[in-house]
Amino acid sequence: MRVSSILRELLVLEYIERQLYRRRRELKQQLAAAGVRFVEREDTELDTMIRYVERGWERQAVYMRPMLDAEAEGRLRRAGVGRR
Repeated sequence: MRVSSILRELLVLEYIERQLYRRRRELKQQLAAAGVRFVEREDTELDTMIRYVERGWERQAVYMRPMLDAEAEGRLRRAGVGRR
């Protein structure tokens, strides 16, 4: 790969990084506006468990790690930055 191509890809990735940061901030603001408060997060090889409080009720969500990874990998591929 030519140096100019590598530099261009680096600049594109920096743009994507800024957009991801902006989107993450928006999602956190939406949760805060809905009154959601995180209690605990536990990551294992198989899943991610999140305990949170919503409208005074403690709730729990469990997401399977392989499915999250596959979804993220698909989004990266569509953006042109997935594994090669």
